[in-house]
Amino acid sequence: MKPTEIQDRIQKVIPGAEVQVKDLTGTLDHYQVVVVSKIFEGKSMVDQHRLVKSAFGADIASGDIHALSLKTYTPYEWEKKGGVL
Repeated sequence: MKPTEIQDRIQKVIPGAEVQVKDLTGTLDHYQVVVVSKIFEGKSMVDQHRLVKSAFGADIASGDIHALSLKTYTPYEWEKKGGVL
């Protein structure tokens, strides 16, 4: 799966999210993903990650995506961290 496909799927589940995808190995199955969205406000980190991973259930189960490292932030948290996508 290409990084742009991962970004598109996340944005379908979380409209308006800012998404950064990095292929960690060049094999198109190990990714680091940063997602910034106001929908994360008031949600635990576990719930935030479940929401993002809901876009990839079959792909993770089949092994098409072997590793998906997630970092999720609200816009406030991202700004406070000094993050820029």
